Amino acid sequence: MSEIAGLAVFSLVSAATPGPNNIMLSASGIQFGLLPTLPHVIGTSTGIGAMAVAMATGLGVLVTTVPEIEIALKVAGSAYLLFLAFQVAGSQMTQERSSSRPLSLTQATVFQFANPKAWVFVLAALTTFRPTEYSIALGSALMVLTMMVVVLPSAMLWAAGGSALKRLVRTSRASRIVSLTLAILLAGTVAYIWT
Repeated sequence: MSEIAGLAVFSLVSAATPGPNNIMLSASGIQFGLLPTLPHVIGTSTGIGAMAVAMATGLGVLVTTVPEIEIALKVAGSAYLLFLAFQVAGSQMTQERSSSRPLSLTQATVFQFANPKAWVFVLAALTTFRPTEYSIALGSALMVLTMMVVVLPSAMLWAAGGSALKRLVRTSRASRIVSLTLAILLAGTVAYIWT
C-alpha cells in the first residue's frame, strides 16, 4: 500500500499545480460560476480515470513505443490548447453570453486525452506507483480510483477559486486583463508538451 500512498501524494501535487485543466477550470469558474462548472470538475476526474484505464490496458505502451503516435498527439494537443487559449483570450469574463457555456461532463472527460499534462501524469503514475503485491488488474484499478479521488477536490478548488475571483472582475478592463492572462498561461502550457 506504500505505492498507493505515494500515488496519492504524487496525484495531489500533479493535480494542484497549474496546467491546462486548472486554467480552464479557473476561467470557467470566473465566467460561469461554480455550480455551472461542476460537470467540468467531474469530467476532469472521470477523464483522468478513463485515460488511466486506457493506458493500463496497453495504450501507454503503444504511445511510448511508436514515436509517430507520440508526435501526432503532441501536435494535436498543442493545436487544441492554442485554440482554447484563443477562445479564452476573446471571452468576456464578466458577461455570461447565451452562446457560451462551460464544458460538459463529456467534453471535460474527452479533453483529458488532449491535455499533455494529463498524459505525463498518468504515464508517470502507472510506471512508478502500480502496486506490485496485487494483480495487474487490481493494482491498476486501485491506481485509477486513487487518481480520480485526488483529482476531484483539486479541480473543485480551481473552479471555486475562479468563481471567487469573479466577484473581483467587475469591469470590462479587469475582465480583459484576466482573459488575456489566462490565455497566455494556457498557451504557455504548450511548451510543456515539447520539453
